Amino acid sequence: MWPRSLPKPRRWTLALIAGLTIWGLTDVRRRGYAHPENPAKHRTDLTVYTEAGAAFFDGRAPYEVANPRGWRYLYPPMFALLLAPLHALASQDQVTVWFFVCLLICWGCFRELRLILRELCESDPRLAAGCRRWFPWLGVCALATGLLPTLNCLQRGQVGVLKLYLLFLGLRLIVRGRGWRAWIAGGTVLAMPVVLKIVPVLPVALLLFVQLAAARKRLPEDPSPAVARRRLAGSTLGVALGLVLFFLLVPAALIGWKANLQHLGTFSQIVLARQDDSGRDRLAGVETHTVRNQSFSNAVYRFGNFAAHMLSGGPDDRLVVEPNPPAMAMDAPIVGRLVLGVRLGLLAALAALGWRLGRPDDALGLALAFALACVAMLVVSPISRGHYFMLLAPAVLLLPLWLDRQAMPRAATAMAVVPAVLSVLHYLLLDQAGRVGLLGLGTTAWLVAVIVLGLVAGPPRSHLAGSAEAPAAATRRPQFSRGPSEKAA
Repeated sequence: MWPRSLPKPRRWTLALIAGLTIWGLTDVRRRGYAHPENPAKHRTDLTVYTEAGAAFFDGRAPYEVANPRGWRYLYPPMFALLLAPLHALASQDQVTVWFFVCLLICWGCFRELRLILRELCESDPRLAAGCRRWFPWLGVCALATGLLPTLNCLQRGQVGVLKLYLLFLGLRLIVRGRGWRAWIAGGTVLAMPVVLKIVPVLPVALLLFVQLAAARKRLPEDPSPAVARRRLAGSTLGVALGLVLFFLLVPAALIGWKANLQHLGTFSQIVLARQDDSGRDRLAGVETHTVRNQSFSNAVYRFGNFAAHMLSGGPDDRLVVEPNPPAMAMDAPIVGRLVLGVRLGLLAALAALGWRLGRPDDALGLALAFALACVAMLVVSPISRGHYFMLLAPAVLLLPLWLDRQAMPRAATAMAVVPAVLSVLHYLLLDQAGRVGLLGLGTTAWLVAVIVLGLVAGPPRSHLAGSAEAPAAATRRPQFSRGPSEKAA
């Protein structure tokens, strides 16, 4: 029984910690056992990183070694090197330690996102009023969107929560920063997820692009874009320094310059170049057409084959995950070219939206562009497994606030609800929803709708006319122009 003196919020927190601890010590730990007699029972991805990390130090080829299930390492050396010390533990102990580390990282994600929202609300009275109107309903939508992917990520021993934390931390340092040190530090932090899994280069690049747009625009209330230019220069310098640091300097300090350059060459020549025509990643030993992969390209592939099977008597679409699947309707070369065209078109449209969102006085636009680019990663990447879709949660929080500020409350409601519904349906009906690519196609359609809304939306309009807050909204101070006497982030 809980002590009566303990506050109810703290009781819920302790109950949550107790539940997660029990789950980690039972289900997650059990997945880490090697099971040499039946490798398929080894259901964690963490040992991919720790086995490769050990290989970097003991002379084996890190891109050739495999974990007990046969999966291989596919990323630059940095992350495996950092996790190499865990290899000294038994595999079940490795996943247990990483699970509790990731729980702390999840708390860090929550803290960073709260600090970002606090800064946005403090900078714009209209946005502060919008936060009060939407709280706590918007938080429930974000939780429903990200909860199951996050639990799936924790269960599989994946790196997603660390990647998300680094993205949040870098964004917070840039948004809240008031000087060179904060901006350079933010850019340096943002380089780390790029080194971990390459694809985060998209939100990092768009963040810099939006800052470029802000630096080139002049507003009547802020005729000098000098602060925006300094922020752009600081964050760009930070990203460049971070890439050099995490691609070259840190790995070279651990394994030597020659070995690091050799492994980077292996990564670029083999991992990035060698994928067979069947769509099967030979190095990972994992089918790209599984129902868990909800990238746009695989969602189109799955749905097209399903439709051909149901409507025109084509081969059973569920056979695509077999070792030697029959020829499918979506194997036609024209399909791949069309999908590539759509992905490139989405990136171009996202860049156009990013240019519009870039304003010297609009931190929300900067944060929103970054969050939407995180969603775009899920669409354009060839592999976007279900647990990657925790990246939807930041956009679910920020987009409705931006739409509400643009006097589009109905669109804001719809854009908050749809990702939550898609995420829950994917996990509750995995075999059926994954078979038709519901999450992948739905997320792509959602992103297209967001881009259209962003491009056609008018200038920000206050909903506070006639209220006591209207004068403050009309005279709000620019986001990035605080005086030297104000507190730095």
